[in-house]
Amino acid sequence: MLKQFLTGILVCILLLVSSVSTLAEPLEAISPPQAAAKVQVNPDELQKFTDTIKELLVTYPKFQTAMVQAVEEEGLSKERFTEIYLAQQKPEVQPSTEITEKEKQDFEKAFGKVEQIQLDNQSHMKQIVEQKGLEVQRFNQIFAATLQDPELQQQVRQMIDG
Repeated sequence: MLKQFLTGILVCILLLVSSVSTLAEPLEAISPPQAAAKVQVNPDELQKFTDTIKELLVTYPKFQTAMVQAVEEEGLSKERFTEIYLAQQKPEVQPSTEITEKEKQDFEKAFGKVEQIQLDNQSHMKQIVEQKGLEVQRFNQIFAATLQDPELQQQVRQMIDG
């Protein structure tokens, strides 16, 4: 369960430092970063990291809900939105049904809203990371290490639950 949550947060963190073109990629399509070497994390950094994750646990669902609402307000399901997005990004991916002109227009409106929500969220998440005393780059390093190291993952889980 923690790994699924961390993967979800990873999507958000990656979006902190990347373009918004990955907004609609499903979580399953995003693989965790590969750690080249074992990252050393001192107890103070681990506490700051865990405090940040706890706060992101509150932020992430609100962000997800806002994106889904923006899509649904334009008359698309999140599944159809993702399907259209993937069809636009990867021409070899065929949607289950042909995309109508109205769906294309609805998608463009929804995508604009999602993009704005993402920009707002990126700023908010960056603030959280920095307010907790970490640089975004260091947070990402610790995050990647947590995904790769079961021991560190267990420590983080205990600190979140504790």
